[in-house]
This record gives sequence, C-alpha cells and structure tokens, in this order.
Amino acid sequence: MSGQPLSTTLSSALARALQAGRGQFNARVAEACRSQPGFDTAAVDALLCGPLDQLAIRAAAVDAERANSMLLAAFDVGLTLILRGKAELPLVQALWANVLPACLPLALRQPRDTLGNLFNAALYLQSVAGARTVQWAQEMASLGGHCANLATLRGLGQILAWRAGVAHFRSGALQVAHSLPLELAHAALAAAPGLDIATVLDRLASGPWFDPARPAARGLRVVHEVGGFSGFGGPFAQPPEVRALADGFVLRCADRHWYLCADAFGAVLHAGSAEEFAAGSAEAGALTFRGGEICLGDARCALDLPAEGLQLVCGPNTAAACSPHSHFIRLLALA
Repeated sequence: MSGQPLSTTLSSALARALQAGRGQFNARVAEACRSQPGFDTAAVDALLCGPLDQLAIRAAAVDAERANSMLLAAFDVGLTLILRGKAELPLVQALWANVLPACLPLALRQPRDTLGNLFNAALYLQSVAGARTVQWAQEMASLGGHCANLATLRGLGQILAWRAGVAHFRSGALQVAHSLPLELAHAALAAAPGLDIATVLDRLASGPWFDPARPAARGLRVVHEVGGFSGFGGPFAQPPEVRALADGFVLRCADRHWYLCADAFGAVLHAGSAEEFAAGSAEAGALTFRGGEICLGDARCALDLPAEGLQLVCGPNTAAACSPHSHFIRLLALA
C-alpha cells in the first residue's frame, strides 16, 4: 500500500484479510496510482486503519469464512470513492460507520451487489438538494438488518429516500412498498401505531399530502417553502413565475425553467422546459387572498407575503404562491 507497516496498527481480522489477498490488494492500489497521477496513498492508509478495520472486526464476528472476499469488495469501493473525491462525504462516512454494519449478513453473502447498491444510493442522495441524508442513514441503519435479500434492501432504500425528501421517488416507492414484508413496510413508512399498512398505502396513493407519521394533518396549510436567491446559494436570480401541471409545477426565472415535484415528505427542483411552462395553468381556481390569509371556501391559512403582485396558482392537490418581492415559492396543501 503506502509502504508503512500497517499490520501493527490493524486488527487481526483485517491483517489476515490483507495477508490472504496481498496480491489483489496491492494490484488495486497500483492500478489507482496509474490511473490518477499523484494518487493519495495516505487516503488508502486512512481507509484501512479506519472504516475497513472496523468492518473487518464486525465481519469476522458474523462470518469469518466470507469476511475476506467482502473486505476486498469493500476495499475496491473505498478506492473508487477516493479516486472520485467522495470518500469524505458525510453520508459516505455514515454508511461505513452505521449502515453497512447493519447490513452485514447480506453484504457477506453478496458483497459487491450490496456495497454497490448502498454506496450508489448514498452518492445519489448526497447530490439531491434538500435531501435529508442524516435521516436516511439513521433509518437505513435501523431497518437494513431486516432485509433478507437485495430486492428488499433496494426497496427499503428507495422508500426511505422518498421519505427523506426525494419527492420524485414517490411513484416507484409506493409500488415497492406493496412488495415489502408488512412490518418492514410499516416501519419504513413511519406509520403511526394503529394504522394498518393497507390503509396507509391507500391514503398515500390517494394524494400527495398524507403523512403516515401525522395522519391527522389535513386542510389548507403551507407545506413547503422552495427556492432562494442565487446570490445566497439558491436557484433563482430573480423572483420566479409559476404554472401548474397535473402532477407538479413549472417555474420560469429569466430564460431558465424548473420542474417542481413535491409531496408531504419533500420538494425537489429538476430541469424544466419552456414548452412545459407554456402548457401549464396560471389559474388560481377558488383561492383568494384577503387580509394576509389564503382563503379556500371556509378554510383560512396565513401567508407571509404582501398582496401586491401576489400570484396564486392552483393544481389538483396543491397551490403555489409566488411574489415579485420574494425568491421563494410557498406550496400549500389543499386538503
């Protein structure tokens, strides 16, 4: 590796794995050095002395016969992360420390597929603005050990990512939830005690604003604030305009467009198009704004925006409010 006598600082479990696969481990490092001039071999030492060593101890305690092949796969993943400059990402660190140990029985049986699924999911989540990565890691660590196969692990990860703010996973996560064991699906959806899973899935499918953890939350209310000034790290250089589509909203700011997908768990902006914006609706429906409140029939909801220039746009389940005085859009649940 780096030429340092690491074996004196490593656990006996990892030292045995390195000795058994010395040629393979060294070949991986040599290839990394060839592919990236100036490759940081100190980072390899940190990988070995840190997460890989802890993983070796746990793996040997669970299944010593399979530990070596799993550790080689984990070393390959770790090298790839170093080469891509992703090794120090907080979610990657949480995955090594907490998620992977929880999934060890499956990782020992199918190391490359399990590691690949977990780390690819972590890298994707880390790239989604607004995703609650700490929540995802904590819940994966809590529930990952209940996954008997890769399909269940992938499904769990998708549902937990959806609940952690990746709103565009909604449709796929709902489909997957039907295939999970009932108790695992109930836990993954954080359903309140007393709610049976069939009722939870039916209510989730009926509209975007049902939250199984807070089933009593209903009625007209502000559910998300989306956007921000680009000078402070937000997406918009000026206050955006909004149009409603059947399943979301399209925003326009100068010559750029975004598609906004939102539900009870989060809101995510994707690239949109001028064609989508032109096809969207600017109608407020039955919504009005009076005395600092959004009104829908007898329902009222306070809104901290001035009346001047306020735009209200109503979709099937959700309304959007935007103002020429704000770089943020308020989303309101209609039921």
